[in-house]
Amino acid sequence: FLTVVTAGAGDVIAPTVSLATQSPDPMELGDSVIVEVEGADDSQGSGISRAGYTVLAISPTRGDTVVLSEEVTFDPARTGNLAEGFSFPPFNVDSLSLPDTLIFEITAYAFDAMGNCGAATVADIPSSLPCATLAGGQVVADGRMGLRISRAIVAGRTVMLPLGGRIMDAVVDTIRRNLLLSNIEESVIEVFRLQEEEFLDPVRVGSEPWGISMNRGEDTLVVANSGGTNLSNVYLGPNVNSDPPYEPFEDPGRRLLTPDVVLFEVETSLDDAGFTRLRVTFIPDAEPDGFSDRPQYVAVDSTGRILFSTKTTEPGNYGTIRKAYVPPGEEFTEVRLFYEHSALAEAPDFTAIANADLVEIINVGAGDQVIIYDHLPGDTIPVSGGPSDSVSGAGNAALAAGADVWWATGRWQVPSLGFSDTTFVTASGDGGWVAFGEGSVDPIGRVIMFNAAADSITNVIQVTDLMTNASETVRGLALNHDGTLGVARGFDAYFFSTDLRKQGRADLPGGGAGAALHPLHADYPSLDNYNGTYNPDTHLAFVGTGEGTIDILDAFHFNRIGRIFIRDVVVGPLAAVLPFPDDNTDFQCSSVNVFNGSGQLVGEAVDIYQDALGDSPWPDIDDDPATPTEDKCVVIKLFGITSSGGVVVVDVRKGDILRNHPARG
Repeated sequence: FLTVVTAGAGDVIAPTVSLATQSPDPMELGDSVIVEVEGADDSQGSGISRAGYTVLAISPTRGDTVVLSEEVTFDPARTGNLAEGFSFPPFNVDSLSLPDTLIFEITAYAFDAMGNCGAATVADIPSSLPCATLAGGQVVADGRMGLRISRAIVAGRTVMLPLGGRIMDAVVDTIRRNLLLSNIEESVIEVFRLQEEEFLDPVRVGSEPWGISMNRGEDTLVVANSGGTNLSNVYLGPNVNSDPPYEPFEDPGRRLLTPDVVLFEVETSLDDAGFTRLRVTFIPDAEPDGFSDRPQYVAVDSTGRILFSTKTTEPGNYGTIRKAYVPPGEEFTEVRLFYEHSALAEAPDFTAIANADLVEIINVGAGDQVIIYDHLPGDTIPVSGGPSDSVSGAGNAALAAGADVWWATGRWQVPSLGFSDTTFVTASGDGGWVAFGEGSVDPIGRVIMFNAAADSITNVIQVTDLMTNASETVRGLALNHDGTLGVARGFDAYFFSTDLRKQGRADLPGGGAGAALHPLHADYPSLDNYNGTYNPDTHLAFVGTGEGTIDILDAFHFNRIGRIFIRDVVVGPLAAVLPFPDDNTDFQCSSVNVFNGSGQLVGEAVDIYQDALGDSPWPDIDDDPATPTEDKCVVIKLFGITSSGGVVVVDVRKGDILRNHPARG
């Protein structure tokens, strides 16, 4: 007789499976381990009906294991080759005590329609190991460990641009919970919603946006368009966090068009007849040395003035530092080039002139006369006081007509006046001070302080006088809330007061960039603030390092007190803001009032220490339920541009600051 059987009914051969994984090392909580499972049943088999993976997340420090499994099913069973991709985020992680180390033990498996199971535990080698089932029903290889990969799980969440590009600067809009990023390659401002973790539509601005800064009203983002000679004003919306979120846009009528700025020199000589002859030249002209007027980094002071650097564009074409403002009641933008930081070269026959629109020489036969033209601030119509036989006479006549020209004996020194490399600009939290940091070696870089109240540069120091190595450059710059302390990031971190007296130095490992101070760091004691006091809750600094960390520094004693491990290396600016209210809603977080040197309340900070010297931290709530604040409390949020091309967002918790404190044992 003839017996009819179903195809594959006699199948006893398990499918063949191979396993491949891919994951960054170290990993953020938002990263994933990619698992590729490939398989095939034998040519006479019943086909693959199920395929998947099982992973054991083993914590060597805590000694516990958590199991995760995922699979796909096929109906009808899949014949031929199979390729399925899976992914899983880090799990079994102590997210409040990062960095954490996990060992992931991964097994790939496949079942055919007859229930035969084959497993793989070695990367990229097809296998058909016997299967076993754990108590929770997860499938593993019988008597075999899975493929083991060890990963450090670090702090932070990296935001990558949805359509690519290159980030140059970042600002946190704390009111609307947006992270604002300048994308120089796409000429847009990217808007990332921090709560929803999604991008809004980008904001089109001018050409090649570089530096960005919030205005004093916190409703507008000022954008330095480095591909042109203008600055955009992006309206961010009402000062509320709306739902749905407000869509920012550039206000076309508020684009700030910067006028050309020219410096002049007048040479005085006598001709053969003994008559005075004058010859005028201007900078920049068709030949180097000259300077660029394309804005780079930008900050806004307490009066609303925009302070910005301009970028170098080619050898011999230097960057500069400038201020821009619209005088009250006027329509047009006024721009002033800073020259006070540069001494004139001795030249008794030359007169250097600034803040003028045109210098004209008139030949009257028996000698030359000079006229200096300038516009009134906020206007465009030039004025002058008429011709004179001397520059001083013409200058005084222009001043009498309402101009603000300046002149002095000597010649401009463009390499000293200008900047040969990236020049950072940052303002104190209250806008009272602005610092410029020149990332140059030849000529020697400088740190320059601008006082908003005096509307002038007050101090200049060479980088070599502030730092310790002649080859160091400024790679990050920050001021505290009231400008009483600043930090310049070179090979190490160098701290200075408003009089540019060096206050301290903190050793750092090589590489990295970026520096930030606690947003409420204020009232640092110095010669200009003699009665300042130490506040261990806020006198903190944060600097990026080449070891993939953000180091936490005591910004009074200038030693490292903690480290935050991140996935990539900070290579650009680092910003710090206070936590959002809902960052700490699930925790017990006591706060303390913080005052500046004038006794004004500047904000509330998380209470970290029981004493005024920082020797007695509050215990964690797990150690003492009566403590007023626990280690999970977010003290500040950091935002840094990293080597991955993204921006890392890091919550700095009280436990990060206190983990290595001597009182914690």
